[in-house]
Order: sequence, then structure tokens, then C-alpha cells
Amino acid sequence: MATTSPTTAKPGDRFERLLSTRGRLSRPAGGGGPARGDAKPMYEFAGGRPDPASFPYAELVAATAEMMETEGAEALTYGEAQGYPGLRAWVGDLYRWLEGLEIDPANILITNGSGQGLALVLSALVDVGDAVICEAPTFLGTLGAMRRHGAEIHGVPVDDEGIVTSSVRERLEALRREGRACKLIYTMPTFHNPAGVTATLARRRELIDLAREYDTLLLEDDAYGALRFAGEQVPSLYALDGGERVVRSGTISKVLGAGLRLGWLIAPRELIPIFQGFNFGGGVNPFVSRVATYYMRENMVEHIETLRDVYRDKRDAMLRGLREGLDGTEVAISQPEGGFFLWLTLPENVDPGRVAELAAKAHVHYLPGPAFYPGGEGKEFIRLAYSYESPERCYEGAKALGAAIRQACE
Repeated sequence: MATTSPTTAKPGDRFERLLSTRGRLSRPAGGGGPARGDAKPMYEFAGGRPDPASFPYAELVAATAEMMETEGAEALTYGEAQGYPGLRAWVGDLYRWLEGLEIDPANILITNGSGQGLALVLSALVDVGDAVICEAPTFLGTLGAMRRHGAEIHGVPVDDEGIVTSSVRERLEALRREGRACKLIYTMPTFHNPAGVTATLARRRELIDLAREYDTLLLEDDAYGALRFAGEQVPSLYALDGGERVVRSGTISKVLGAGLRLGWLIAPRELIPIFQGFNFGGGVNPFVSRVATYYMRENMVEHIETLRDVYRDKRDAMLRGLREGLDGTEVAISQPEGGFFLWLTLPENVDPGRVAELAAKAHVHYLPGPAFYPGGEGKEFIRLAYSYESPERCYEGAKALGAAIRQACE
């Protein structure tokens, strides 16, 4: 009988017959940004990591001490299944400040980061083979979760006004003709990851009308909405819909610290127990939920306004570096009004592989476009995160990347 050599076996081969369908679908896809160069530090533009210099280290120590003195015993035992009430109340305070929106804490479920929240929605709604619609490009984390759930993913384009609703209608109508339903439409209408665009009010209203007409749900990923540093606030899908057909995902990762692993879902009340049922009991991290609450309810406005200045400076530094490095080479670059990312379209005559090679030599790490597309297309795109590096390094690395693109065009 043939055996599999330990040196050539793929991860999971030994346990293939034991894997579930979702286990087989969960294997990580290959690909990534430019190969890392030598020992010289990379300009880290690949991951959407918050600025470590913005973390309120001493203040979180003080908040922890205050919380332990006040609620220490409760913080160290199991909590409410829906999440710490104080944190759910703070989430309501956040959206009241951002949008003037009143949200009942009963409509809020605390999750282990927004990633878990998105996965809970998929687990509750999507069976293997079910149709879902998302933007193309879209957030690679959710794309991976959709694949793990076995969804049939229908990508629709994004332009400067957000998701192209005419294409959404075409997909919905095609599914209806087949006698099939779309389980949900996933969208990032505000500071889209990776494209950086913000959907217009008209597009948002059209999307809500489509959800009603075709009897589906909208999953609104709002990871970056608090980090607006330019432009005018646009009402969320949740606000426009009145919470009837929209499940909204949010996170504290981008405004306090990703390591806290706290997020939330805001949803129609009858869906909350369904999503909650996919969690184990005891609530999501009662201890850290309290620490975050004690800090944010006293410092929310000042802290977020500081972050807006921080990320505006980084975006501007990266744009300046790209312009100087490109030195007149025509490259389309998004102009985000908030969030963490730039989306760059390479010239038609350039080889993306050559750009990646030259970027690696310049120690610039980014994510290429195919990572964000359901079908792996998008080779002409690059996503750059300005969130992690200092403004100085954003400028230096972007200038080096611009020069690499210019060289690849020659």
C-alpha cells in the first residue's frame, strides 16, 4: 500500500478522512505580497495593523486598576452570554456620538473581534452551496470565511461611488430566475477595505431597496467608520434601514487595540439569540470587556479625534511619497477619507511580478490585488496599509515603491 512521505505530505493529509466539509474548505489560499528581502526592516504596508504608538498604555493600566477595584470579582468569572452590559452600552454611546443613532443594547452582541462576528452571521445563515453577494474586491478575511462556509460567492464591482448596485440587481435577478435566493449581501460601504472608497447615499438607499425587493439581508462591515478624517459623514446602512434588514459589524480593534479582540454585531433582535447560539457560554472575555469600557467611556471622543489626526498624517505622507517616487508616471491611487488603506492601480503596460520583485528589493511589503477577489483576478491592483508605520516611514517606503513601479514601466 502506498504511503505518504512525511516530507511531502500536505497539512491535513493524515487526517483527510476525518475532516468536515468546512475543514477541507478552510485550507489557506496561497499567495501574498512581495517576498521579504534580507535582514533590513521591511516597510510594512501589508497588514491593516493599528499604530502601536497610539495605544494608551498607561491609561489602560489605570483603567484596569479602577475596574478591578470596582468589579474585580465579576470580571474574573463568567459573564452574560450577550456580552458585558457596560460595553454594549458604550457601543450605543459610540454610534450616538458618530451618527446620532439610538441603539438598544438588546440589539447588540459582543464578539471576539469583528472577524468572529462576521463568521457568526455566516454560520447562522449560510449552508454549503448557498449564494452570497460581495464586492469584488472585498476584505480577504471575510472572503476566507465565506469559502470556509462553502458559500457560492458572487462578486460585483466597486467604483468611486461604492458597490455597483446595478450589478447587484443583475445577480439577484439571475438567481431568482434559477429559483434560488441570495442569503446575504456583504458590503463595506464606509472606507472600503481594500478599495478605500465610501459609498454614496444614493447607492446605500438603492442597496437597501434591493434587499427588501429580493428578501435578503445586508451585512454591513463597519470596521473603520469612526476613523473619518476628511469629507462628510454618510448615514450607515443600519441607520437608513432602521435595523430591519441590516446586520452591522463593528470592532474596537481599530480605535483602541487589536489585541483586545473585542467586536460586536448590531442586528434585529430576533437574530441575536441565533448568532449567540454559535458561541460557548460565559460571554466574550468579561475581563477585557470591562477594561475597554472603563477606558473608552471616559476618553472616547478625545482618543478617536487623536487617531483621526494620526491616520490623516500617515495617509498624506504615503501619498506624498508615492507621487515623488512615481515622478510623473501615471498611476491611479485612491484618495480615502478615512480608514487604513490606499488602493493602487498599476499602469496597463507594467508586469505586476516585476513590480513585486523590485518592491522586495526596496524592502516594501504590500498585498497584491488577487488576494481580495473571489476568483483571484485583480493582478493590476496593490493594497497599501498606511496604518502601522510612522509618517516618516510611510513616506520613505511609498517613495521607494513609486520608484519601483516607475522602473518596472521602463
